[in-house]
Amino acid sequence: RIIKGPKTQMDWPAQMAINPDTGDLYVANDMGHSVLVFKGTDQGNVAPARIIKGNRTGLLNPSGVFVDTKNRELWVSNFGNSSAVVYPLNADGNVSPLRTIRSAPAGKVSLKFGKVEALAYDEGRDQIWVPN
Repeated sequence: RIIKGPKTQMDWPAQMAINPDTGDLYVANDMGHSVLVFKGTDQGNVAPARIIKGNRTGLLNPSGVFVDTKNRELWVSNFGNSSAVVYPLNADGNVSPLRTIRSAPAGKVSLKFGKVEALAYDEGRDQIWVPN
């Protein structure tokens, strides 16, 4: 399937992930400072079913997404503020993350957890992988 056009609100889309249970597509929308969620049946020039965006989300140039179906969570890596944030899988709107992971205080340069662009979760080992 192809999803494209102005209704999608995509602005430099980065990593994508599919929820294997629903087929929903999660898009790290880098320059839109958001995560766009499209239904498993969506195609063409369609608006997202849900959008995680706003000042409470902690999103700044999100570049990676991972769907954790075991814990019903969505993991997002942020290039713009050197962090990873976690939301409920059904998050929508201007919602605060459940957790924020960073190695420096907000607004400070991180020497350990740098400009992250991707992430993954190993359910078997219960480990998150964040390349730096």
